[in-house]
Amino acid sequence: MKKSLYLSYGITIAVLGLIGFFLTHAKSALISGLASAAILIALAFFVDKSGVVAMIAKLVNSLLLGVFAWRSSLAVMALMNDHPEKLIPSILLVLMALVSFFTLVASYKK
Repeated sequence: MKKSLYLSYGITIAVLGLIGFFLTHAKSALISGLASAAILIALAFFVDKSGVVAMIAKLVNSLLLGVFAWRSSLAVMALMNDHPEKLIPSILLVLMALVSFFTLVASYKK
């Protein structure tokens, strides 16, 4: 059951990273999105088989939530300080943070 949760999470993060790259040409969006997604997808295949992997998946999820929340706050602050080019990164990073939050909550409910 958790496999599908983390697999969906990984795919979502990958798609948002790709969207960020194609809309802003920011290599950091591509690298961070795909690297994070690769880790999540790899964890998804083992999360139901081991309690240790499940704890690692939750830890990675928590760390990504922190990173995406921090980066989204920086992007939103830049947007509010007259940097309209930060609109798309702000939206994508907020979405990544929200997906991370809801995945973490769902992982504790299952």
